[in-house]
Amino acid sequence: MMTMKKYIHFAFAALLGVSFAGCANLDDAEYAVLKELAIDSDAIVIAEKGDSSKFVRVFSNGEVTISPLTSTEKWCSLDKTFFKGDDTVTVLVADNQGGFRRMAKFLLTLDGGQRTDTLIVKQEGICATLDCTAPYGKVNGSEVSLAEFSLSTNIAPESLARTTSYVSGAKNWISSVAVDGDKVVISTLPTGSDHTSIAKISASYVDGWDQLLNVDLFVTASNMDGKFGDKISFAEARAYAGKGVIGDDVYIEGVIVSDYGSKNMEENPSVNYDEVDVSVNDQTAYIQDLDGSSGFRIRLENSTPNRLAFNTKVELSLSGVTVLKENDPERYTLDQVGGENIVSSINDGTSFVPVKEKTIASLTDSDIYTFVSLKNTEFVHKEGAFANVYENYVLKSSVNDFLPGNNNRLDGWAALLIDDQGNGIYAPINMLCTWRRDGLGVPQGSGITKGVIVHNTLSRYGNVGRYQIRVLDKDGFCQQWDGQSQYKDFADYDGDPYQYRYGQWVAFNIRYKDPGSKETRCNSIIPSDDIASGHTVPNVELTFENKMPGGDYPMTKSNSYTNKSVNTGTVTQGGIGVDLARYALRLTMEIKGWYKWNDNQISGYNGLCYDFSTRNLSGTMLYFHYSYSVGTISATTSQYFPAHWCVEYSLDGGQTYKLVKDNVTGEDYTHLRTLPWWDVTIAGVKYYTTTSCGLGATQHVAVLPEEVFGKDKVRIRLRPYDDVMAIFPINWKDDTETAHVHHNTSVSGTIINIETVNIRYK
Repeated sequence: MMTMKKYIHFAFAALLGVSFAGCANLDDAEYAVLKELAIDSDAIVIAEKGDSSKFVRVFSNGEVTISPLTSTEKWCSLDKTFFKGDDTVTVLVADNQGGFRRMAKFLLTLDGGQRTDTLIVKQEGICATLDCTAPYGKVNGSEVSLAEFSLSTNIAPESLARTTSYVSGAKNWISSVAVDGDKVVISTLPTGSDHTSIAKISASYVDGWDQLLNVDLFVTASNMDGKFGDKISFAEARAYAGKGVIGDDVYIEGVIVSDYGSKNMEENPSVNYDEVDVSVNDQTAYIQDLDGSSGFRIRLENSTPNRLAFNTKVELSLSGVTVLKENDPERYTLDQVGGENIVSSINDGTSFVPVKEKTIASLTDSDIYTFVSLKNTEFVHKEGAFANVYENYVLKSSVNDFLPGNNNRLDGWAALLIDDQGNGIYAPINMLCTWRRDGLGVPQGSGITKGVIVHNTLSRYGNVGRYQIRVLDKDGFCQQWDGQSQYKDFADYDGDPYQYRYGQWVAFNIRYKDPGSKETRCNSIIPSDDIASGHTVPNVELTFENKMPGGDYPMTKSNSYTNKSVNTGTVTQGGIGVDLARYALRLTMEIKGWYKWNDNQISGYNGLCYDFSTRNLSGTMLYFHYSYSVGTISATTSQYFPAHWCVEYSLDGGQTYKLVKDNVTGEDYTHLRTLPWWDVTIAGVKYYTTTSCGLGATQHVAVLPEEVFGKDKVRIRLRPYDDVMAIFPINWKDDTETAHVHHNTSVSGTIINIETVNIRYK
């Protein structure tokens, strides 16, 4: 006869405010099944700080014995330790308002050992902290000395485990390690060595939830002559570039202008179509000369030794380090830096980072990897958040962890800034920066932007210029939150307050009626958003030169990703429904229609034309800001499109045009990117998310000269720059801009989204 397999599984119910990790609140149920556990799984219950009770349902077909695996000291107890069959166990948890978080474990045994499982009860409490913002010290190796470190901790000294190891040089010269409150005092003996010696003291603590906290303190002892090697300048350090690993005993002195707690220090690359290497950010730091004249990127050998906090003055040994030089722009990296390379560090509240104010136009290669304050900057794209992206495809964090289908595929987007001189710069923002979309939006006025000048490529965005600025955190954007732009608004196209729809404005002006068929709808005139019952002649009118519709409705509206928070749709504010996401203008056109053809050869281009008069305007510059993307979060609507687009203007109604270079890059064109899309099989070929797949709409600005003012007929045209067509590569990391549009290219479903257009002047 077959013996029935014996089993135990658990189901938990919330009672008296007890919560469960990773689960929504469970209402209106005496016993709500949270999770069935296999016999070898741990059941984990998390309790609040105060007194609480909980029922634990145990399902069995035998005798169950419960015994404690840890000492609970009466704070956690059970009402029974033995029962048969299905039963309920009551867990009582005592108050823990003033204590560290803690954990109890109980072993459940079925029929004397045939099956076992573990019940874990975790109670919230004070979280232990252990850190040191300046964990690098030096001593004179020729005499008895002391090295003192300041700890940030709430752990009793006697609870800290300590170990000492010798990284290089002499051994056994650490005589004692004493912890006194928030101080660690390390006593040292003469090393007896002709070279510098390095020791590492590790202090660690395992908290009540079995989480390891650790801090490494490095002590560097001089040689017997009291020297730590030869101090060299940043220029002399750069001269080591191309010479391999440095064997000389040399060091530089500078100040750290990054911060190990920031998630916005470096671009995290895609290492596979479905994997981002986020360790690159954590292994990157920046050091500049004390006068701020030049800097290095520091590439640490791993993220463990990175306790380099902003405004820490350090002496950095170059022994064992490699200096890497990159050109155009010229920049330098200190590669394979370990914690032992930090000879000393000071972070005592003294300001070591000089104020270095510059304009965007005055930036040079020598500013790369230094901390700069860019004057009179403001956000060009004032709608939405710091990074307007489609959240379901980017790295998971507290910003979007509740969303379904989050694929952790993509990282790194950029916000566009412009200054009062009409010069622009991008600010890259990593997706693990939880402030990037916190519901508050972006500052509306102008002010300082503070951060490290870098050179990133951001292949998902396209060309982002020679220089970018990486803020350490949200506070790097010092613009006035409720301020005013330095530029005057002239016209907007962002779908608000009107939806893009044929005939939407006919009640105001008969010019804007629905033409009636898919062919004639390409002749539609779209007024700017300033149109109203009292303003029936808008500032700008938009028309399309592409007359080849890709469907019955070549122009429609679509949601954009310019919402301030992750939540989309409507929320109630003061009883009024407010739409959090703006609308984009979606164009579904035949790809060939963006070009003029003569004998099957491209003879010209068709674009989006913005017509207006500046007869009553005066100023020195007018800027045209646009943000655009391709597709509908689908690979099938993103596969083919004109890759390069440009801006030009006409002062004679479109008879002649002048090209306007992109304000940030100085290039003739910008790169159009797709919205993110999931892997897809097309015609039997599997395509994976490519390196040039975007996260949202890219932002661009073109600045027109003073000659555009005082004219009756001004036209700005956004059109394809050349015949280069983007197409999915077979390999996910290959270039997408490899095809060309021909007279017989037939792609009717090309979808281009114009998320926002702003025209401003000063």
